[in-house]
Amino acid sequence: MFRLRDEVAQNPASLDFYAGEVACAFNDVATCEEKFKKVTAAEPNSMVAAGGHHILAYALLREGRFARALHELDALLAIDPKDPDANDTRPFFEALSHFPDQTVQENSAGKATVHMRDGRLPLLINGKKAFYFIDTGANLSTLTESEALRLGMEIKDVNATGGSTDINGNRVLLRVARAKSVALGGIALNNVAFLVTSNDQPPFADMKTGERGLIGLPVLIALGSIKWTRKGTFEVDRSPRPANIAAANLCFDDLSLIVEASFDQHALPFALDTGATTTDLWARFADVAADLINKSGTRESHTVTGLGGSQRFDTASIPKVTLLLGGRTVTLQPAHILAAEQKSEAKWLYGNLGMDLLDQAQTVAIDFGTMILALDPGPPHAN
Repeated sequence: MFRLRDEVAQNPASLDFYAGEVACAFNDVATCEEKFKKVTAAEPNSMVAAGGHHILAYALLREGRFARALHELDALLAIDPKDPDANDTRPFFEALSHFPDQTVQENSAGKATVHMRDGRLPLLINGKKAFYFIDTGANLSTLTESEALRLGMEIKDVNATGGSTDINGNRVLLRVARAKSVALGGIALNNVAFLVTSNDQPPFADMKTGERGLIGLPVLIALGSIKWTRKGTFEVDRSPRPANIAAANLCFDDLSLIVEASFDQHALPFALDTGATTTDLWARFADVAADLINKSGTRESHTVTGLGGSQRFDTASIPKVTLLLGGRTVTLQPAHILAAEQKSEAKWLYGNLGMDLLDQAQTVAIDFGTMILALDPGPPHAN
C-alpha cells in the first residue's frame, strides 16, 4: 500500500479505484467515498466495484458508521454472492448495524490530558469509572461480560458460526454491546460499540473489576491524535491538521493498522499492536534477516498469547534486531522470528510490533489525521 501510494502520487491520472484505495488506506474516507462512487457508477456490477465496496465497508466500520458499512458489504454480496470474507463477516456487520453511529458529543473539548494508571486510560463509560488499556490491534473496543453488565450495557448475540480472530489467527466467538457514552477527560463519544468476551478469556481473566477491557481502533481514530509519555501522561488533540500522505508511515488494511519501519535499509510493513506486550517477527522477516540467522540464529520455540489462548511456534532466535521506527532506532534483544505463518496477514507483513519497542521512547504519538507514528527520542529504555 505504501508503494501504491507513491505510484498514485506520481500518476495524477491514476484510475479512480486505486486513488480510492489509497485514500481509504490513509484514512481519507471522504475522498475514498467520492472515488468509489465514480467506480460503481461506471461499472456497477463489476468485480472492480465489488472491491470498492469491500474497502469502503471496512473504512466505514473503522469510523463507527455501522449501517453504512453493512450497506456496502451487501452491495458487494449483490455482485459476488459467494465472496467468502463478506459472507463470514456479514453477521458481525449486521449485529453492529442496529447500533446508532458512533459520534463525538458536540460540546466535547478539542483537547484533553489525563494521567494513566498502570498504562490504562481513566474512562467514564455510561457514567461509571473504568481503566482500560489502548489496543491498536483491536478491530473494536472489547470488554468482558461482567464488565458489560456492570456498566449497564445490553449484550446482543452475533448469529454467526465464525467470529473474530486473535493475533494467532484463532477464532474468538464474541457478542456485541453498546456504550451510550465513553468519556476521556473533556472528550465524550456516543454510541461506542464493544465486543463482549467471556470473563475467563485471556488477558482479562487475571484483571481486576473495572480493568477488564480495552479501547480499540474506532475510538482511537475518533480521538484524532493521541500521545502518551513514559511518565504516564496521555494527551488527545482533535484539532484538524493538514494531511501529507507522502510523509505517512501508517496505513490501514481493512481493520488492521500497519506501520512502515526500516531494517537494514529495507522499508517493511508491520502490524502496529499496542495491545501486544512483546514483538513477534513473522516468517517473511527471515528473508531479509537471512545473514543474521545464518551467523547467530538458534532454533527455539516461542509462546504467543492472544484472546483465543496461547500457541507455541517454532522460531529462529537471534540476539539482536535493530529497526528504525517512527523516526527512532529501537532494538529487539533477543528477536524471535516465527517459522510458520501466525495468521493470514503474515503472508505479506513482516511482524507484529508491540509495546516492548514503543516503550523505548519517552513519548509515543499516533496521529490518525496525518497517519504518522512518531517516537520522541530519549535516553535508552531501562531494562
